[in-house]
Amino acid sequence: MKKVPASIGIFGASGHIGGPMARWLRYHAPNIKLRLISSSEDKTAQLRAAFPDCEVALGDYNDLPSLTAAVAQMEGLFVITPGGTDEQAAMTHLISAIRSSNRLVHMIRALSAYPSPIPRRIPVELTKFGWGLEVQHPIAWRLLHDSGLPITYLNLGASFMDNFYRFPMLSPGKFTWPNRRVPFLDPRDIGEAAARLLLSDNARHIDQFHTLNNGNDNLYVADVAKMMSEVLLLDFEYDSSKEGFLAIMEPAVKFGFVKPEFPEFLWHFFRYEDANDVAWSLNDTLERILGRKPTTVRAWLQEHRHDLSKMLGKRVDVSTASH
Repeated sequence: MKKVPASIGIFGASGHIGGPMARWLRYHAPNIKLRLISSSEDKTAQLRAAFPDCEVALGDYNDLPSLTAAVAQMEGLFVITPGGTDEQAAMTHLISAIRSSNRLVHMIRALSAYPSPIPRRIPVELTKFGWGLEVQHPIAWRLLHDSGLPITYLNLGASFMDNFYRFPMLSPGKFTWPNRRVPFLDPRDIGEAAARLLLSDNARHIDQFHTLNNGNDNLYVADVAKMMSEVLLLDFEYDSSKEGFLAIMEPAVKFGFVKPEFPEFLWHFFRYEDANDVAWSLNDTLERILGRKPTTVRAWLQEHRHDLSKMLGKRVDVSTASH
């Protein structure tokens, strides 16, 4: 059996996975001491306002003293890193900080990689950038594995459903995004799964590499566009071209939200996904962790159909939308 942590630190607590995880724990395990960790001063202020009964800490993967303070006394940790992280430095610092605390019972590390990836299948267009998850996440896994720390790896082998909000793919009358086939995940389900694993006394999850998807949807983006049209009762154009994709990413580059080379990198990453789509297999791992069926793409679209309809530039009569 595994000890259930009495304290849990959540990295990325202001994000779309860490935030739902924190809310789930506040409701289902109010006795657990929570520390919400962010690398941004602005976001720590937001976290204090949103979670007044939780500790909030600044934890920068590139700053060992702040990282050491952030994990001190924490028995459980949820660790996720932003895109472009130098995992060699970040995980070296994190391992050092955890060892200084010497209190860790169980850590969840979120990764994203193809099952048993073959390095030579990664195209040079991706490796030359060096900061993509297909290059950086194997570095993180190797360092953490060699550390001997008690870790469960959650491999997020899917596209996030809330990408419809997080990327500029929807515009009036048009859905623009490269086509390829991938499984899907609701980030809220990931947060709940991480919380449930930390609260579990089942030691068999430690040293496991759990690839997660919703067990139901392995879809081309074109299939999702068709489903969205059916749920929203809207007709719109679907554009999968490179030209269309680069055009919708232009404002993000112009205003400095992403690096100038990021759109080209992302296009090549999608092509890498397309060339390796046979590697994905739907499974029931997430369902077994949650103890329920994970959210399906159709259910997510139904839940958010009003907002999605507004993004596509038309209104929807929710009383008649498909169920």
